[in-house]
Amino acid sequence: MHPLLNSIFLRLVWILTLATLTRTYAQQTATVTLTGKVTDEKTGKPLPFANVFINNSTIGTNSDENGNYRLPNLAVGNLELVVSFLGYETVKQTMRFEQPGVKTVLFKLREGQELLGVTIAAKKNKKREKHLKIITRELLGRSKFSKQCKILNPEVLRISEDDDGHLGAQTVKPLIIENHALGYRIHQDLDDFDYYNGKVYYGGATRFELLEARDEAQRKLWRANRKEAYKGSLKHLLTSMVADSLQEQGFKVFQVIPDSLRMFRSVRSVNGYNTIANHIHNRIEPVRGMRLVRPGELPSERLVVSLTQLEVFNMNKRGRSPYSDMPYAYTQITFPQGYMVTTPQGWVVMPMGFEIAGDLGNDRFSNLLPADWKRDE
Repeated sequence: MHPLLNSIFLRLVWILTLATLTRTYAQQTATVTLTGKVTDEKTGKPLPFANVFINNSTIGTNSDENGNYRLPNLAVGNLELVVSFLGYETVKQTMRFEQPGVKTVLFKLREGQELLGVTIAAKKNKKREKHLKIITRELLGRSKFSKQCKILNPEVLRISEDDDGHLGAQTVKPLIIENHALGYRIHQDLDDFDYYNGKVYYGGATRFELLEARDEAQRKLWRANRKEAYKGSLKHLLTSMVADSLQEQGFKVFQVIPDSLRMFRSVRSVNGYNTIANHIHNRIEPVRGMRLVRPGELPSERLVVSLTQLEVFNMNKRGRSPYSDMPYAYTQITFPQGYMVTTPQGWVVMPMGFEIAGDLGNDRFSNLLPADWKRDE
């Protein structure tokens, strides 16, 4: 090649490479800045020092004395923004941003209503103490970290019990949970809590706040404990699906085969025992992450798709399962809409009502990590 043509060719390659790198960098660094104001719905007066945060994360701020807030460096995609202020109804709003830049969102809060239903007074009594023990156990969980967790203000719980034996609870202001195993202070607006027959359902807005470590040794311990809490968690499972590394990360996932595609209509037990080997290619089949994950509309999104139930085993954790030859921690995951949306880091941004039961359904605040936690923290 002529030296001049060679020089032009190399320069063109360099320009194309630089353009690709610039475009990739821009995609990786594209962020959204949210600004706005929090006011009283009736009077229009600003609400100073209201909490404005991304649900289930450490990302948040307070409005200033004029009710203005600013949340910078947010990822493009879906965000569930929560705004709370003492004496007002908490607002949760899911927003989608497909382009970076500054976005303005105004919030008008309504004064709160008294909780309805049969209520047991916040003052101490035997019945309340009994119920409080159950609620504390179910919220904090039974992991080895639960003993290092404490509810600081149980008096904000309004506890009720109906005639059918359902134990319910709500909060009049955020419940504060300090987790000294992982280094978080958790503010939980408990919209609903229902405990019945050994099963619990609860929901609300969750804000994580980093505790200040007393020294470097505690900081290192928190980092180690967070990584331990991550292992075998839903976040770990989803990250492994996206990376197509389920087996390497210690998971085995099986997908239920639709009735029309099953080889047989029934499954026979072997010597009276139910084994997974007898179900494979009959009722269920092993599946890799690459079969379950699809690209999303944005580079930061992934779709986890399954029209039938998933059965998940954590091979690094012994546990009970329906199969005698698979005595490992067992979870069932169902997608009523057929899919959910997550980030490559396992942050569920559009749950689509997915249902989870079993081992992963037992995650509680003692071993719960904020959605924005990263392994390389």
